Amino acid sequence: MALMSRKEGIEAYGLYMQFSDTLHTIGGYTEYNFNDICLMLGHTKKLIKAKLYRVLNEYNLFDFYTDEDGSEYIGLEHLKEDIEALNKQRVNGAKGGRKRAENYKKQSNTQSNEKSVKYSLPNGWWEISRGEQLQHIRYKSVKDPDTDINYLNFLKENVKQE
Repeated sequence: MALMSRKEGIEAYGLYMQFSDTLHTIGGYTEYNFNDICLMLGHTKKLIKAKLYRVLNEYNLFDFYTDEDGSEYIGLEHLKEDIEALNKQRVNGAKGGRKRAENYKKQSNTQSNEKSVKYSLPNGWWEISRGEQLQHIRYKSVKDPDTDINYLNFLKENVKQE
């Protein structure tokens, strides 16, 4: 890279970065057709195309390979590996998210089952005065500390209005 920058100048570095960024966007490799690459990057002037050709071919900055069909590809292997790792992380993250959602749903179902306990008012609740109702709630909370707090709240919600 340093050799290329010294020989070709900062413009060559810009061409390298532009093509690398494009490769990152499209998955790490693209079919090697120089004219298509020039069009993809938006370069049509002969001098820039000549410099791009040297950047792609003379400095061994890119990886070339030929597939079983005989098509030649150019790219950056580490980009392809990085993209595959990111895709794997995304898939694993989605799996983890689904698992968290399932656990949350199970937990909320358990809590809703706990909340669905039906409480009933003591016999004669509506026949006694508001003061006696409040006294009963205080008595239950002091004398029987094991009384379910939800039951006490249920009683408080059903106290007569003044």
